Amino acid sequence: MANEKVLISGIEYKVRKLIDKYNLLLTENKGLKEEVEELRNQLTTLQELLNKKNNEFLKLTLANALENKFGVEKGIQIIDELVKEIDRSVDAISK
Repeated sequence: MANEKVLISGIEYKVRKLIDKYNLLLTENKGLKEEVEELRNQLTTLQELLNKKNNEFLKLTLANALENKFGVEKGIQIIDELVKEIDRSVDAISK
């Protein structure tokens, strides 16, 4: 009888420890999921910023190339013509 009580007490102790570990892991898992979501949001923000900076870089590179080849006034004129052509293309596609 005493052996059975000791055995049952040992099992109860181990079950309590397992429950405590489970609760700890649940808490840790929740925190990690929140951290992952926050990191995903940061990644999205950084990707958008990178795309914006890449576009700015391409514009500046194009502007500098046109400026070096044609001069400032002619470069501006070419860019204006390209923008108008893009606008016409967008209008044609959207119809």
